[in-house]
Amino acid sequence: MATAVDPPPSTPTPPRRRWFRRAPTAVATSTVCPTCRQAGPAKLLPGASCAQCQSQAAWTEHGAAGLKIDHAAIASAVERRRGEAAGEPAWKRLARWTPALVTVALAVVTALALRALLAPRTIGPLAGLLDDLRSSSKRTTLLGAAALVLGLIMLVRLRGQRHYRRLPFVAAHAAAIIAGGAALVIGGMHWWALSGGFHGQYTSMPPRAALAVTANVERILNATVVVLAPDRDGDARGMAMGTGAIVATDPHRAWIVTCSHVAMPYAAVGAPRHARDAHPVWVQLADGREARGTVRWAAPPPLDVAVVEVPMTDPPEAVTISADASALEPSASVMFVPNPYRAGWKVIHGQLLRREPHRTPAGTYELLYTDLPVIPGDSGSGLFDARGQLVGLNTWTRGGPNGAAEGISLPSETMRALVDAIARGELDRLDDAQPPPRK
Repeated sequence: MATAVDPPPSTPTPPRRRWFRRAPTAVATSTVCPTCRQAGPAKLLPGASCAQCQSQAAWTEHGAAGLKIDHAAIASAVERRRGEAAGEPAWKRLARWTPALVTVALAVVTALALRALLAPRTIGPLAGLLDDLRSSSKRTTLLGAAALVLGLIMLVRLRGQRHYRRLPFVAAHAAAIIAGGAALVIGGMHWWALSGGFHGQYTSMPPRAALAVTANVERILNATVVVLAPDRDGDARGMAMGTGAIVATDPHRAWIVTCSHVAMPYAAVGAPRHARDAHPVWVQLADGREARGTVRWAAPPPLDVAVVEVPMTDPPEAVTISADASALEPSASVMFVPNPYRAGWKVIHGQLLRREPHRTPAGTYELLYTDLPVIPGDSGSGLFDARGQLVGLNTWTRGGPNGAAEGISLPSETMRALVDAIARGELDRLDDAQPPPRK
């Protein structure tokens, strides 16, 4: 009899891997509310009611129990809103206000620095004025950057705190941002403008190197001065700079002749100029001394001549003004000393090119045209002949017939009465006087 043998256990067949994802079973939705049977714009899941029915059910549920006001919970919330003021230490309340107080203090300091930068400056030494403006603009720029960055950081951090909507905190940081931004822009512009330096090599009277010059030229160098004048409001930040020459002295004073547009740069061209309307100027002598000067006389327009009086002890020797420059012929040798602040002490020699009549209400004069390069800063410098006499006053430059720049000078006739009036003490009476016209 055969014995039955059990079959070997079968290995379970692994499930077949599906290479696609079974699509989710679709849920039937409807726009009709099962409670109120009204169709709405939103699709509802099975058994869900519309928003209006849910709201009505909620009101019905709470209405049965009645509305209760938990005064204790409200009072507790108010106390927490105040920062648990009842039991909070004072140092914690102060610490909460510290960021706002710091930003307000920085905003105030920045605003004061900006105000100091924009404040008018009194005319004085050029080196001191530039140093003050540089330090003030640098300080204002750095404070503005600090106030702006700190204000932004504090305002961003405040957004994560519960005091974000409290006006004092927001206003404190906003004030720092506004003051810092204004100081950063204005101070940065001043700092950038001053970083280029002064348009010259020196900001004070440079030492004079040993020059092989005659005694006449040495007297011209000693009598050369630099004149600084403020703007219309007396603000030295908008100052003008020119040159001048000492034409008369006494033991306690010196009188300097220069151009009107140097001593009074704010006077309109062609407008009457009066010494009583002039601001004080700053005069720097060749020997390094400095002093405040007063405009004592200005010629009637269009003559561009002014006289500045400077109080000083033992002034340098004055130059001699030629009584009449008509004897100076074309091709005659002439010279002048350019502004020493630009490139140090120099004596530039040239020649007279021609003379041209120039008719003015004060008379007709023959302007002197030279081949000397009179550039900005040289206005008011003296034009001298070979003997060292002042034969003209350098005023401006224009292009000549051959394209080269030509220096233009007023002849000494326009100034010949000045020294006599100074000697007689009648300089103030020249306001209404006119020099005799040239025939």
